[in-house]
Amino acid sequence: MVLKAKRNIQLVNVRTSVVLETAIWDAVGEILLRENLDLNGFCQMVDKRRRGFNLTSAIRVVVVIYYRTLAHEQQQFSGATPSLKQLNAPDPECRQSRFYLLF
Repeated sequence: MVLKAKRNIQLVNVRTSVVLETAIWDAVGEILLRENLDLNGFCQMVDKRRRGFNLTSAIRVVVVIYYRTLAHEQQQFSGATPSLKQLNAPDPECRQSRFYLLF
């Protein structure tokens, strides 16, 4: 069974809730820490650019693209395929641009 969790968020003029798998929420939390964002700001950015996707699907897509971009940067830097441990290591040189490239 896949565990899901609900979070309440504030979009521009609407308060709503989002239900996602706990693994996705964990990944969102890591992105928020790495990029110095709050959950509402992150969801507002995703909401503005979701192009017809529902918000939960758009968040999942952003998480996948974020970590694929991170993996690609790590691979280019090291010349090797990154391990999961490397993906979790903070990279100050990439930190500022990675998330904003998605938007």
